[in-house]
Formats: sequence, structure tokens, C-alpha cells
Amino acid sequence: MKQFFIYLLFILSIQSYIAFGQETVTPAGEIFGTIYQEGINQPVPSARVRIVETGARTTSGPTGEFRFRNLPAGDYTLAATASGFLPAAGVAVTVKLDETTQLEIYLEPETVLLDEVEVTTDRPASTVGRETLGGSEIQRVPGAIGDSLRALQALPSVGVANDFSGALYIRGGSDEDNLYYFDRVPIGYPYHFGGIVSSLSSEIIERIDVYAGGYGAEFGVDSQAVIDIFSRDENTDGFRSKFNVNLLYSEGLVEGKLGDQGFWYLAGRRSYIDFFLSSVSFDTGQITSFPRFWDYQVKAGYDLSDKHQLSANVFASGDSFALKLDGEDVDEDFKGNLNFGSGFEGAGVHLRSRLTDRLSSFLSLTRSYFEFDINIGAGLSLKIDAPQYNLREDLTYTLTPKHQLESGVILGIEPGKAIGTFARPPDEGEVDYDFRFVEKTTFDESVARRRMEIYLQDRYSVLPFLTVVFGLRTDYLSGIDELSLQPRGSLLLGISDGSQLQFAYGNYNQVPGPPRLTRSVGNPNLSTSQASHYVLEFSRQVSPATEFKIAGYYKNLADLATVDVDARYLNQGVGYAQGTEVFLRHRAGDRFLGWGSYAYGLSKRRDRPDEPYRYYSFDQTHVATFAATYRPASTWEVGAKWQYRTGNPYTPILDANLGTDPRNGEPIYFPLYAEINSARFPPYHRLDVKFSKAFRFDSWEIGFFIELLNVYNRKNLLDFNYSEDYSEKDEIYQFPILPYLGVTTEF
Repeated sequence: MKQFFIYLLFILSIQSYIAFGQETVTPAGEIFGTIYQEGINQPVPSARVRIVETGARTTSGPTGEFRFRNLPAGDYTLAATASGFLPAAGVAVTVKLDETTQLEIYLEPETVLLDEVEVTTDRPASTVGRETLGGSEIQRVPGAIGDSLRALQALPSVGVANDFSGALYIRGGSDEDNLYYFDRVPIGYPYHFGGIVSSLSSEIIERIDVYAGGYGAEFGVDSQAVIDIFSRDENTDGFRSKFNVNLLYSEGLVEGKLGDQGFWYLAGRRSYIDFFLSSVSFDTGQITSFPRFWDYQVKAGYDLSDKHQLSANVFASGDSFALKLDGEDVDEDFKGNLNFGSGFEGAGVHLRSRLTDRLSSFLSLTRSYFEFDINIGAGLSLKIDAPQYNLREDLTYTLTPKHQLESGVILGIEPGKAIGTFARPPDEGEVDYDFRFVEKTTFDESVARRRMEIYLQDRYSVLPFLTVVFGLRTDYLSGIDELSLQPRGSLLLGISDGSQLQFAYGNYNQVPGPPRLTRSVGNPNLSTSQASHYVLEFSRQVSPATEFKIAGYYKNLADLATVDVDARYLNQGVGYAQGTEVFLRHRAGDRFLGWGSYAYGLSKRRDRPDEPYRYYSFDQTHVATFAATYRPASTWEVGAKWQYRTGNPYTPILDANLGTDPRNGEPIYFPLYAEINSARFPPYHRLDVKFSKAFRFDSWEIGFFIELLNVYNRKNLLDFNYSEDYSEKDEIYQFPILPYLGVTTEF
């Protein structure tokens, strides 16, 4: 069965890509620019850029970049403004047909002279441990096939288990330690079928911020890493539509303006292999409903005034498939029909306000909903409904240009329900877990948990070269009736122009996952786990286009909930993770993007007090990545990415004993395991390349691209498939060489 599922995922991953789109455009060109701070050539994010002649507007991204598309050939004038900088007006630019005009705009810091005392505004200190990928970078990363979250695997702090999984392991942690936001709406798990593709269209992503650890008090409920995803908040092109079709799914995007002050977009995808294949038989059964998924994202925003911006977003996704298992080799617990379905919904209304010159507000009302439904054979089923409602208010008050206070409160309600007959899930590192022999429990549980989160943070530039950040976060969850206090802080030392040294400390509490807290299969008396983060990071803006970072971290973990014979679960586990990361990235406008990174990490756990430390299942000692994309001309692009990873830890099987199946009295072999995670799979490495070419005509464009995954066909080991008596084993591999072909057209 394991081989079949791996083969099924492999088939779903092979795609030939055909994309076409429509736009209401005339022969046009585009403007691609970057905003820099005058003098130190530092990128200026969140600057507002406007074309004087047309009124079109956009906002610079985290790297200072902005773009205006579909502009008729001619002369234009740009104006740029940013908080803390003098406005730049009258920037002249000429747009030519079918060309990208590149330019740089420099903003001068605003300076006020009072009684011969010069006061200069400074931007708040950057957040330690944060890496950012812009929307255009995401779509250019080779090997990610344009997928927003797969592109994150190229960052130094982010690991992944294998080619089939999208679960992100960040600095020695598991995906359970990650908190995902999409436009301030919390997401449970933003993937289809475990990570084949993400459930968010890359076409609408503005940027993704990854906080790997040591971040401030504004984040961190039940997490040690945050993936903060932002969709676009502007539309500069007017009405635009684009549609993609490939062998796996169809994708569409439609967007436009709401008057002169607003925007909207609608994006969605739906797989359709189930339209063409109704059923397929195999040795142990039959696929009765092929895997299918769908998702959509809708957003609209409007500037109510210069001080108030209102936006709303709705998104959802769903996965399902069905099997019939009736072969002789199928275990009796699994014989019969297997039906699976899962889905996620999210929605939010957001009001961003500048209440006074010093006080700003960001208010959000959000709803998220996760559902899971599985039925196996005649006696096993599990249905979970987990809605969550949050009211969030964040306030920022500027005392002086060098002193800023931040505060926020989140009030949440989580009415969940789980019914069925099932077994508890396996614990990480629990190698002798066998679903067939674990006790099955019938349960019908409802919860109505309430959550409160409050934080206060102070950012203060004590000296021109020294900035301190002190924060305190408190979380309360009624389910465990515990109030946690989590101090956090950082020191930023400006060594020289463009160089910073930053130290951060933070305490992070996590509530055990829902199964561990249930009365049926868990322990309702569990408390939160504790994690202390220590991070030292040096960063340097080598040039306006080149940045360098090196970071060291240590995480101390305590009170981890682990399996216990008497109490099912107890807060008895401890652990640690430590490592070093090096990252170098270079951007040359829109023409070249490249980076190299190396990460060393060590992650260990001790599950019970009388046991030794062992390697964590998500430990990856060495990870090295090199990636680059280059556009020799506006219609050509070539790119490549190579990655090396230490093999994942696993527990070898030494032998097997012949025993009796407790369910039916039949003879069965039970494996004898070595020490937990005492061996490793061979190293993983893979090269991906990408080529694209576009042909532009008077009113339309056609492009071709090919992306080759695992170019030299490296056999990266995924797992072993053992014989019935465990005396023999076959190797199961990850992706072979895979072509990803595509055609794009725009009108």
C-alpha cells in the first residue's frame, strides 16, 4: 500500500503546463523601479508611488521594488512618498513599446531644524530572524514550479522532509511549531494533500515574511515560527484576467479597480483528473474517486479617506478522494471503502486607520474553519469541525521619531467538535506505533474554548547606533485555564553604514495539540510547553543590490507533551535546537536574482526523564542552497537551483519476532527496532533548471517555458518497504527527473 500511495503522489506531480490569459490592453510597456534611501542606498519598503498623468498607484515591496504594467508608450512623471522621508516629485520616465524601463528613485530622510538641534527620523529596527520573498521572486525560484510556499524551501532557515511533503521544518522544529497567516487570517494548514501544491495562488501574493525565531511580542501564539503571507493591496493595470490550464488543474485570476480608490481580485483553481478517470484498479483494490482539490481567494479594498483603508478577504480550499480496498494482502481493519475529505475556509474584514499624526490602528475581525472527515472500512471514522473567530486590534503610537510603542489584543472563540471511532495519532519518534494494534476509541467531544492574547512592545533608538526593543506577551486559553507571560526583546547595534549586529531573546509558549487535550485519547490536564530562543544575527547591506546575513541560534525546550503509559500524555519531554545560518542575496533590478545559503543545525529530544537524548525526526545537519535567475533580455529568462541536505534520521529494524495478532489470533511478525533515529538516509541533493522565452506582438504575447526537476536524476531515498517477516526491504525513491512544460499567452 505504501508503494501505491507514493506512486499516486508521483503521478499527480507530473505536469505539462499550458497557460493562456486575456487582458484589455493596447501595445504597452512597463516600469520597474526601486526606492532607495539617499546617502546609504538602503531600500525603502511601503513607499507609495503614483503616476501623475494617470493617477495609477502602487506600493514598494520589502526590497523597495515597484512595478507599473501595461502602460502605453510615452512620457510619464512619477511621484513617491514614504513615512519619514521627503517626497520625490517630478521623476521623469519614458516608456517604450514592449520594453521594461528600469529606474531608481532616491528619497531623502526628513530633517527638522529647531533651535540648532537636528532631529532625523529613523525607521524602526528590523526584526531579527526574518526573511522575505517578494511575489516576483517567488515565481522566479527554479524548482518551485511557481508555487508560493514551495519557494520558501530555498531559504536557509527552512527545511522539508521530502519531495512529496510541503511541511516546513524551521530551525529544528516541526510543522506543528509554525503559525500561518494569510492577510491576518490564521490558517491551519495551507496545502493540498500534504504539500503537493499550496492552497494559495502565487498570482495574488505580494510577499511572504518568514520569522524563524526570536521575533517580537506581536506574534507567537502557540508557535515558534511564523509564516506571514500578504496578498496584493493595489491594482495599477485596471481590469485584467489570466487563466492557466495543465494536466493537473485549471487556474484563473480576474482583477480590477473599484473607482479611483479601490481594487478587487478573484483567483481560483480546480483539479480535474477525476473528470477523465472514474476508477482504476490495482492489486489490493480500486480508486473509486480520484484525488481532487479546489481553492479560491477573493479580496477587495477601498480607501475611505486619506486616513482610513477598508479591505475584506474570503478564501477556501478542499481535498477529497475515495478508495475501495479488498485485496488478499489488505489488513482487516482497512478492508472496504475509504473516503477522505478535508477543507479550510477563511474570511476577514480589516480597517487600517491613522487616527492622529502619532497614533495608527489596525482592526480585524476574522473567521477560520477547518474540517476533516475520513471513513475507513466498516468501523473506523473521524470527523472534525474546528471553527475559530478572532477580533484583533493593533495600535502603534509614536512618542518621538526615535521612540515607538506598540500594543495589541486578540480575543478568540474556538467552538470545536470531533466525533468517530479512531485511534490517537502517533507521537514524533514513536517508532513502535502501529495503527492496527493501538486501542480504538469511540468519542463525541465538543469544546468551546476562549482565547485572549495581549502584548505591549517598546522600540527605542537610545543612541544613533543603538536600538532596543522590549516586549511582553500574555496568552490565556480557557481549555487549559493557564495564563502565560512571555518576555521578549532585542538589541540592535549599528556598526557602520549598512551593517547591524542584533541579539534577540524570547520566551514562547505552546498549547498541546487538540488530540493531546481530549478526554478520549489525551490528557485534559496538560499545560503549555516552554521554549526559550537566543539569536545573534549580523547583517550587512553590502550594496544597494546585495545583502549578507549570518545568524546563530539556540532554542531550549521544556515541558513537551509526550506519550506516557499511565496518563497517555505528560509534560515530561525536553529538548534543544542549535545552529548557524549564512545567507547572501543579490538583486540587479529585474534582470538578475541570485542567492547562496548554508545552514548547520542540531536538534535533539528526550521524551521521558529516564531516557537518553536522541535526534529529533526533523533534524537536518547540513543544508546548502544555490539559486539564480537571469534575464539577458526582457523576453528571455534562465535559472537554476541546486540543494544539498543531510539525510533524515530514521530508526532501523534489526530483526523480527513471530507472534500472535491480538485481534484474530493469526501469526504475525513484530519488528525489533534499534535506538530511535540512530541511522540516517543517504544525503539528498537535486538540481532544477528553468528556461523561458516570450514573443511579443502588437496586441498579444505568447511565451514558452520548460522546468526540469532533478536534472541529473538523483535517486533520493524516501523510505523502505519491508517484506512480511522484515527480512527483506525495497527502497522507495523520491522524484525522478521530471519535465514541467508550459505555454503562456496574454491578450
